[in-house]
Amino acid sequence: MNGEVMNNRSRVGVTIKIAALVLGLFVSIVPVRARAHDDAAPRFLRIPVLFITDRNLAPPKKNPEAVDFGPHRKYIGECKHDPYMGTAYCVMPNVEGKQLDKHLTDLGWAPAERKEKEGDFKATLITGNDFPSIEKSFYGKVRDEALLNPDHNIFTFAHGYKNSFKTGLHTAAKLEYYAERPLIFYSWPSVCKFRSYDSDEGNNEWSQEHFNEVITQLDSLCTNDPSLKVRMMAHSMGTRLVVRGCPFLREKPWLLEATLVCPDIDDGLVKHYAKRYLSEKGTCMIRVYMSQRDKALAISQMLHGGYNRLGECADAISSFAQNAITGNQKNDQEDPELAAVLEKTKNRMQTIDFTNIDSGLFGHQVPAKLICSMSFTNKPSSGLELVPEESGGRSKLSQRLSKATKLRNPEELSIKGTCLRVVRLGKNYQKQIAKIPVAPSP
Repeated sequence: MNGEVMNNRSRVGVTIKIAALVLGLFVSIVPVRARAHDDAAPRFLRIPVLFITDRNLAPPKKNPEAVDFGPHRKYIGECKHDPYMGTAYCVMPNVEGKQLDKHLTDLGWAPAERKEKEGDFKATLITGNDFPSIEKSFYGKVRDEALLNPDHNIFTFAHGYKNSFKTGLHTAAKLEYYAERPLIFYSWPSVCKFRSYDSDEGNNEWSQEHFNEVITQLDSLCTNDPSLKVRMMAHSMGTRLVVRGCPFLREKPWLLEATLVCPDIDDGLVKHYAKRYLSEKGTCMIRVYMSQRDKALAISQMLHGGYNRLGECADAISSFAQNAITGNQKNDQEDPELAAVLEKTKNRMQTIDFTNIDSGLFGHQVPAKLICSMSFTNKPSSGLELVPEESGGRSKLSQRLSKATKLRNPEELSIKGTCLRVVRLGKNYQKQIAKIPVAPSP
């Protein structure tokens, strides 16, 4: 009996020694690896985002000298049309393990401090004797940063409903992280509360004149230097600024791309704009990103009396525009010149269904990595593939709302054409494909 006890103790002692040895090796190796990672690629980065906002200045009570913005308009009464301009340094996780080479440091990227967390930011305002001097300084900075890249690209981004300056900035910084290009973040006065949807709609419309002035300034900047190009992006309610800005964007050679992510805008209104402003002389790639997991737009549909939002339907945007322009004319009534315009423009329009990578309770996310990969390569990022999908797919919630409100028009919803569905590569690939109404390749 005593011998068995001694043997058990011996075994326990050996086990403890082995565990201690392994733990010692682990402790000795891990810090070296962590330090090596810190030296090559910081875990968190501070990314400078150029911003324009017509929100009210609202520094936090704990730090009254800090620059931050509130949920209200800069002007309650008469507007002087002089939004704030500056740079906000936003902390982002270095998920790709990017090294801070000369290119990124020239753009102003830097390691974040240990105490800083994702989403933390510090903003600085451009100051001057008057607004024209501030505006000149701001766009001069935009130009200088764009020229640091071989393609001289400039990104712009407008956030959607229920976004504070901080949350919108975080999304803008995420886009800039993957783009590695200067980005102008346009922040309109969203109240950032669920119950303030109506207020956000009014503030968004109030900001249109200021957003149009941004387009005008970019037009002047790119006209003076034709090598500069712009990729304009917006999310949710922010897409209304881009669509309503179509009169200023039409046929602009400097506009490479207009990206509407989960657009919360009446699809009938978009048809009106397509009919009036789509031109064969334009060179802009038009992309609509939508998700059938997007419950936020279904709620918006309900709030708007059952009328569909553009981002609810996986409709081929080229065929969508064609129906808007032709008014569903019969073949014997087609205008040859109009048909030629549509033929020349359809190849620069895409609808991308990212249902398979959308996340969260309500969906309605901004797939930043996918967007930037499509912008520069016309392909999704690694691990993803685009599969042709039949036009017209919608979430079950959206379909039920259309049925309940009796606003479903079969002729309008059965648009012919092909969309592109994002699919994850891997063991679940076939399961994803099986759920998609796959269309033949265009």
